[in-house]
Amino acid sequence: MHWIDRGPEPPGLDNIRETLTPRWVAHYRSRVGERPSDSRWQDFLDDLRSRFHGVCGYCEEGTDGGVDHFRPKSMFPELVYAWANWVFSCSKCNVKNKKDKWPVIGYVDPCACLCEDRPEKFFDFDLDTGEIVSKAGLSEQQHRKAWQTIDDLGLNDMGHTNNRRGRIRELGMLLDLLNQAAAPGIERFIRTRAHRSSELSSVSRAVLAQSGYSVEPD
Repeated sequence: MHWIDRGPEPPGLDNIRETLTPRWVAHYRSRVGERPSDSRWQDFLDDLRSRFHGVCGYCEEGTDGGVDHFRPKSMFPELVYAWANWVFSCSKCNVKNKKDKWPVIGYVDPCACLCEDRPEKFFDFDLDTGEIVSKAGLSEQQHRKAWQTIDDLGLNDMGHTNNRRGRIRELGMLLDLLNQAAAPGIERFIRTRAHRSSELSSVSRAVLAQSGYSVEPD
C-alpha cells in the first residue's frame, strides 16, 4: 500500500451528497426507514479509477475495481457520499476481505492527509517472502494498526505475495542486466515500475532501495 493523492472531488457530487446523505444518517443513526438503496457513488467510479491509475488502493494490483467506503456506510453514514472516504479497490480487498469491518484503531489510510499517517510510514516488505510487514520503529499502537490492516484486508494472501515475488524477481534480473552494461531502455523501464501510477510500485521501490538504486520522487 502506498499514498495516493485522491485530489479534489468531481463536480456534481456535492448536490448528491446533500440530497441523499440524510436518508443514510436517519437509517443508521435513528433507525428510521429501510436501508437506502441508492448507490450514486457508482456515478463517480471512472473519476476515482483515474485518480488511482486503475490500481487498487490497498493491494496495489491493477483492477477494474469499485468504490470502497474506507469508513463503512453502516458505521459512518455521514460519509457515504464523502469523496474523502472513497478508495478505489479490487473486489478481493473490499468485498471479500474488508467488508464492513472497522476496528477501534481504524486502518491505515492510503489517502491520508498527514505525512505521518501515510502508508509508507507503516509498511515495509520482506523481499524473500513477498510479504508486507509492519515497519520497524513504530509505536505499539501504530504496529497494531499496521498489522490489523494487513490481516483484515488479506494483504498477505497467497495471490498477493506471489505477485510481489514475481515483481521482486523481475527487478532483480533487470538490475543485474543494468549492472552488466549501460542500458537506457532498461533503466527507463525500471523507473516506470517504481512510479506510483504502476501496480506494485511500493515493493518495487523497496527492491530498488535495498539495491542502492535511487528513485526520484514522483
